[in-house]
Amino acid sequence: MGGNAEYPILPSSDSGGTVAERLPASLDTVRGLACLLLVCFHVVGDTPARGLGLPAESGWHYASDSLALIRMPVFTILSGLLYGCHRASLRNIEDFAIKKLRRLGIPLLVLTLLMWSGRSLVHGEDVSLPYALTHSYEHLWFLQALLWVFAFVALVDCLARPSPVRLAMLVGGAALLSALTHTTSFLSLERAIYLLPFFLYGLLLSQLPAGFLSRRNGIAALVAALAIMAYAQGGLLGIVPRLRPGGILAFACGAAACTALLALLPRIGALATIGHYSYSIYLWHVFFLAGGRMALRAAGHEDVPMLFLASAFCGLAGPILLHRVAIRHEWSAIALLGIKPARRGLQAA
Repeated sequence: MGGNAEYPILPSSDSGGTVAERLPASLDTVRGLACLLLVCFHVVGDTPARGLGLPAESGWHYASDSLALIRMPVFTILSGLLYGCHRASLRNIEDFAIKKLRRLGIPLLVLTLLMWSGRSLVHGEDVSLPYALTHSYEHLWFLQALLWVFAFVALVDCLARPSPVRLAMLVGGAALLSALTHTTSFLSLERAIYLLPFFLYGLLLSQLPAGFLSRRNGIAALVAALAIMAYAQGGLLGIVPRLRPGGILAFACGAAACTALLALLPRIGALATIGHYSYSIYLWHVFFLAGGRMALRAAGHEDVPMLFLASAFCGLAGPILLHRVAIRHEWSAIALLGIKPARRGLQAA
């Protein structure tokens, strides 16, 4: 989810080179869509006791649950795709490790401390601070899990630099591992195993010819994703067993959906702007949407559609404004965003 200022965004219709060399013009649009879905998910809440506090049988929860197979998979696949533009090697591994620790580790620590302290002050926190720092905590589990994923993939690239064929084998193996393995939540290791096949698929995608993201392949991927999502509706309705997020079908759905979006979605200015700030939005959206919701309710507003739209707006606009302010100083850019400002100023992340 890092910024792509250093990556060439070229028309996806140009079939020369690899996907990494000619990133699709829809990249930021897809990132923006993933951000929008994530923010809306947290506005609604993952349980009736959170977010808007709606009943479990509410249509809002049903709509949110219907998109579970594509939200985090798309984020993770795009992370793998962008990693494929600058893969780790023995020559750059030290610099790579420092940048990833700064980009992920510092915001993870800062936001965990802020979120745990804020929740403890407002309504009490159910977990201790040491637990929050060492286990999957709120949406910050993604940063912890990505540290594992980057460490593993960087090690593999330094030792073997797998070809596309071997990457495809790794994707299959990781998908099976995710489907069959249940491990500890310590340092979000279980979540890392869940993310790994999606990240590896993004890396594989980056190494394929740019023509792979053709309209024909995009339509085929869209049909596959819609078919799996249609089956998943049966699980939500209790007709068939629910798909497990780490299962093979769930992986296939996420991979197909992201492929279809990259291949078929045109550049949409508003979504591309959101996507340009995707990492900052991921880090900070929960703080702003919760603050907006609490302010509206304190003012006596309880209309659900209005709360939803206003909270979502706060969750998107707030982090963008924070980003623009934080990058003015090196200390705030590093502490709040994990970015080290360039002398000529930073672009969005």
